[in-house]
Amino acid sequence: MNLNYFPNEVLCRIFDYLPWKDRQRVSLVCCRWNDIINSDHYIRHQKLVLYNYNKARFFSGVRVELLNRQKHIELNSNAMLDTEEVLQTIGESFGGGEALVSSLSFVLRSEHRVAFGLVLENLPNLVHLKELNISANGALRKGVRIDSARLEKLNISFYQNSRCTLHTPNLHTLHLTVRYRSEMELLRTISGQLVELQVSFISKDHVAKLFDCDCKSLKRLSISLRNDKYIPYSVSPVLLRPLDKEGLFARTIVGLESLEVVDVCHIFDIDFLQMFIYAKSLKTLVINYIRLTVEVNQLINGFQQLKNLNLEGCPKADEPKELHLPALETLVVPYKHLSLFESELKLLTTLYYSNATKNQCQFIKQIARAFPSLSFLCLQNFDNELDSNAFSNLTLLTKLRTLVIKDMSVASKIFTNCPNVPHLERLVTDTIVSEVSMLDAIPARFPALLSFVIDNCFLYLIPSESGKHHMTFDGLRRLMPHCCVSTKDSTIFTEKDGHM
Repeated sequence: MNLNYFPNEVLCRIFDYLPWKDRQRVSLVCCRWNDIINSDHYIRHQKLVLYNYNKARFFSGVRVELLNRQKHIELNSNAMLDTEEVLQTIGESFGGGEALVSSLSFVLRSEHRVAFGLVLENLPNLVHLKELNISANGALRKGVRIDSARLEKLNISFYQNSRCTLHTPNLHTLHLTVRYRSEMELLRTISGQLVELQVSFISKDHVAKLFDCDCKSLKRLSISLRNDKYIPYSVSPVLLRPLDKEGLFARTIVGLESLEVVDVCHIFDIDFLQMFIYAKSLKTLVINYIRLTVEVNQLINGFQQLKNLNLEGCPKADEPKELHLPALETLVVPYKHLSLFESELKLLTTLYYSNATKNQCQFIKQIARAFPSLSFLCLQNFDNELDSNAFSNLTLLTKLRTLVIKDMSVASKIFTNCPNVPHLERLVTDTIVSEVSMLDAIPARFPALLSFVIDNCFLYLIPSESGKHHMTFDGLRRLMPHCCVSTKDSTIFTEKDGHM
């Protein structure tokens, strides 16, 4: 088959569905490649990724017109960024003031500093640029200056120490990976204008410097602490000096609405968390992997305007805990924290719940008693198989509209032993293992179901029943004509042929 006889529109559609390596091969045998890659039909979603898998000819012919009309561009480090052709194209496109790019990503290796410098030099000419992502694994000894009048979102990650300065008057969102002192100096100079800050600490030695920042405009703050194998990990304490709970940070944090603290290294303590006690406007709080002591529980209850609370991964403390948050609507219950069901949260509508007990007959009763307004329930990561009688009290959740079962093994009779639930509208099974007979009772049990999602599920027939009639996905759709049944990445396995 000679590809050169097809119209450009047909070739473009073929190329759209080819993986990158196959596109690379096709480009070497199609003499009209230059016309195709520069055509209006080729780039879907207006996104261009300059990555060539070491085949220089793959991007031969990328012209200024192609770059000019792309709204999303990724420049991934590779041999093409050293070629005069690509450097000239980037220079003419970005320097001409006509490029439409609004989102630009650059993954840099140390040998491609010329291309990186060319992009930075022309940032002021990219008048539509709103988002910039920079990841560099080489030291930039001359430093980095980002000058963009329109830039609103910036993501920076330097693997080696590189001083960075910003002239970005419209910047409101910063995602920053902190490995060195220079990144904290950058943050301190720009923090006063930020509305959203996401900061990932690789070394805990820089955490305390966060509290020297001015956060008068900040609405959303995300803090995570991780270790990086590429730099020395110091064992010195996080807090080299007492935290100033009445300093600049404490005085300017009052407008914060969303706070996320993820402590994979288990370093943050109550002194760290108490720096946020003045954030009385907090609506969303995420605290992950921090031990729920009495002091931490009291801190959480102090945020009386909270609507969303995520306590995933928090280790269990000995003392029972209760939540006194009258406005709470969404709760992610930490692993093995059944005592939280003693809290009466009348407005709670969304619950994410994990269970570690073998006896699962009572947890629905507990949920219904504590959270009478619940409309969305996600059951996830149970230690044991979801018991066949676990849903025997499901009708007690009178306002439940969506039920999600995720990441666990499920008993085949879970829905057989469940009463009819006429008000459930959406059922999701995500990454579960069960017998295919689990599907049999669903049409009768949930007559009002409008959506049933079976995502990445392993459903099997036991050998003794492999010759009997069993439910199929098409059969399920026929029994529920008014319900949209999605079976993405899910398979019914039979003894005969391994799958169906």
